[in-house]
Formats: sequence, structure tokens, C-alpha cells
Amino acid sequence: MNFERKDESNNYDYVHLFSYDLPREVYEHRKWVIEWRKAKLVCQYPKGCVRYTLHFYDKRFGNNIQLNKDLNRLISAKAQVTKAQRKIDKYVVYNKANNLFFDENTDTDLLKAREKLETKIANIKEAEERMKLKIKQIQEGNNEKN
Repeated sequence: MNFERKDESNNYDYVHLFSYDLPREVYEHRKWVIEWRKAKLVCQYPKGCVRYTLHFYDKRFGNNIQLNKDLNRLISAKAQVTKAQRKIDKYVVYNKANNLFFDENTDTDLLKAREKLETKIANIKEAEERMKLKIKQIQEGNNEKN
């Protein structure tokens, strides 16, 4: 979270005044802390048009947003696998209870669903490998900077 005010010489630029690194829970449950800091800065800079900006980030990667797209893809792929697996399980349980002639090995709908599930699981493995490679590249980049 950053507090800024308008630059008096240039109305389009903002000058950095103060920063917080608050956990999201603190922000959500203790908004009065932010409002108190803003009120203090408004009193110090009455013509400065004080504002605050908020940026959420993942603790594992910090402010590095290079992995957000890949991480969201991985999460989505895992959710698809979970949904498909639950549907297959529900289908099998229902048909075992209500269909005397149900056979898991010959049911065409079930076989197609399982093939799709295998494809989705392979996509997850590929996405995990991409994530590992990107994390390794980022860590190597950080080690070179230090």
C-alpha cells in the first residue's frame, strides 16, 4: 500500500509519501489504520490531493507478477481435473446402483470421459514443469543480481 500526493509543480505526477506492507487480513479488518494515516497526510499536505494505492501480491513470489498467468493456468487445470473426476465418480456410482447392465469397461461415455481426464492430467504435468522452469529462471536471475 502506497500513499501519494499530487506534485505541486506538475498536476499529473504523484510524489511517494509513505508505504505499508500489510497482510490482506489486516487491511480488511483494520481499515481505520489506513484512514488514520491518510487523514494525517491530508493535514500535512492540504492541497496535495492525497491518495493511496493498494497492490495485493502472493507471499511466495513477492511483487513478482511474472508467474501469475502460469499459476492461474495451473490452478484452472487442476480445477478442471477435479470437476471431471467428481462427475465420473458420480456417474459410476449412479449407474452401479440403477443400471443392471452397467459395465465400466465397455461404457462408451465413461471411456470417453476417462480419455479426456487423462489428457487433462497430462496438461497439469506440463503446466507444473513450465512453472518449475520459470521459477528456476527467476531464482537464477535473482542470484545474478545479488
